[in-house]
Amino acid sequence: MELDAIIISESGKHGLTGIIPERLTVGGRPCSIQVVLNGIRHDGQVIPPIAGDGVMNWWSAPKLNGIFLFSYLSRRDFNVALINKYYPEREEFSELLKANPRAIIISTSFIRSRHALAELIDDIRSLAPDVFIIVGGPFIYYSYLVLQRSTEKGYSTDGVEDDFLFFNQDDPRADLYIVSLMGEEILGEALARIKSDRSTGDLPNSARLEEDGYHFTKRINDVAKGGRAEIDWNSLPGRLFNSGVMPLQASRGCPHKCAFCNFVKDRRLLFVKPLENLMEELRTVNRRGARYVWFVDDNFRHGSKDLNTFCRYIIDEGMDLRWMTMVRADTLEAVDMTLLRESGCVEVQLGLESADPQILKAMNKKAGPALYAEVVRRVLEVGINCSCYFIFGFPGETDETALRTRAFIHGLEHSELEGTLSWSLFPFSLYPLSPIYEVEKRRQYGLNGYLRQWRHRSMDSDRAVEHVRAAFLELSNSCPVYRGDNLNALLSLSPRQRKDFLITRHKVSKAAMKGEIGEQDIMRSFTEVLS
Repeated sequence: MELDAIIISESGKHGLTGIIPERLTVGGRPCSIQVVLNGIRHDGQVIPPIAGDGVMNWWSAPKLNGIFLFSYLSRRDFNVALINKYYPEREEFSELLKANPRAIIISTSFIRSRHALAELIDDIRSLAPDVFIIVGGPFIYYSYLVLQRSTEKGYSTDGVEDDFLFFNQDDPRADLYIVSLMGEEILGEALARIKSDRSTGDLPNSARLEEDGYHFTKRINDVAKGGRAEIDWNSLPGRLFNSGVMPLQASRGCPHKCAFCNFVKDRRLLFVKPLENLMEELRTVNRRGARYVWFVDDNFRHGSKDLNTFCRYIIDEGMDLRWMTMVRADTLEAVDMTLLRESGCVEVQLGLESADPQILKAMNKKAGPALYAEVVRRVLEVGINCSCYFIFGFPGETDETALRTRAFIHGLEHSELEGTLSWSLFPFSLYPLSPIYEVEKRRQYGLNGYLRQWRHRSMDSDRAVEHVRAAFLELSNSCPVYRGDNLNALLSLSPRQRKDFLITRHKVSKAAMKGEIGEQDIMRSFTEVLS
């Protein structure tokens, strides 16, 4: 049976990390708990197969963007297939090409540059030169907005043309770009036309690259046509549940306006899923084999004050589920932490960003270090892990404020508590469309540059990187964020063993960076912890 389309959720290549040094590896593999246990069993050597590798870890969750498109198009009676990560699944993609798909659909939720998109399209063309390629999603819409702003007097476009679409004739040669916040309706119409050999040239909110440049079609308001991102979980292929981890969305969009954030904040997209609907989704994915759920909200349920109620629902349901989410610290201020742990929450993610009150105010964070410290302590106290995200170098940052943040992270480590602190440390990046990128803000801070190369009156990007590296090396009772650990293996350890393993991994990583330790010594260090 011929395929109408193959959907590609992401390329599957590693993107930017907030941590300057590389993560620890052993036997050529990231030093996850399952790799370490394999090495210990084989006297210090990693010998495949590695039990539990590639499943039951946060990174093994299929991507929600592809799941949504698969569900949406299947409900419209299109015969579609889903590739979650293109490069790791390239052989499977090649097999699917034998079904003569009419189109390849690329979502750009996890593609952040025209170069990455061009590389992906070129590789697809090497396997299927004549296939019709449709590209849509956040990066396409974001590129269009950057193009629109580039015509404004004073709006900086230095470097933009190289990273974003619609500025160059040598852009990736897709056949159709869908330029929309909610493009599924247009995508469905495009597939219907391709299927019946009709032209897609006049589809609204779309673009084509011709010999004489880009041709954009008329703009319409298609946001209202977008649904609530509903997914028919029962119709998904069983293989998507093989990893045991599933992403879910309890809300869409984010009502907050952090000054460094370049996410499109259109209030028409804001939506909080009713608890009854969310619980039904949890029951379904749990029944189909999910044991871990990653709520991929930008801010869990927009900070709704019903987190205690949600936890009671899960407890009363008796589901065999553990979960993680990004949430604001002020949302957790009134939460019963014991209830949170009993509901299966194993980790919360917190965007703390800084420990300097003035920097936080400039970021429009509307929170302070005292609240942060109290919430983190309470989370760790009940045995829930806490991953925190920090930015060094935001305009107004000085060596003094950066040192204050570094000292603050030290104070969060709490080696005596059951939960473990992890972190990602980011040098500030200056993104187009973020509030701090605006002309008046640049003038206020003497801010010049673009993305990862910038300077303001009190710091430059090189100095920010130095603070990130210094913090990485000086922290000793916490660890960087790893998402590849087999959660069953990790959670089978005692709380003390688990904490010791995570802290030892960071300690060994720092020694390996300095060339002070080899692989046999690495394994001996872990053997002492896990014996």
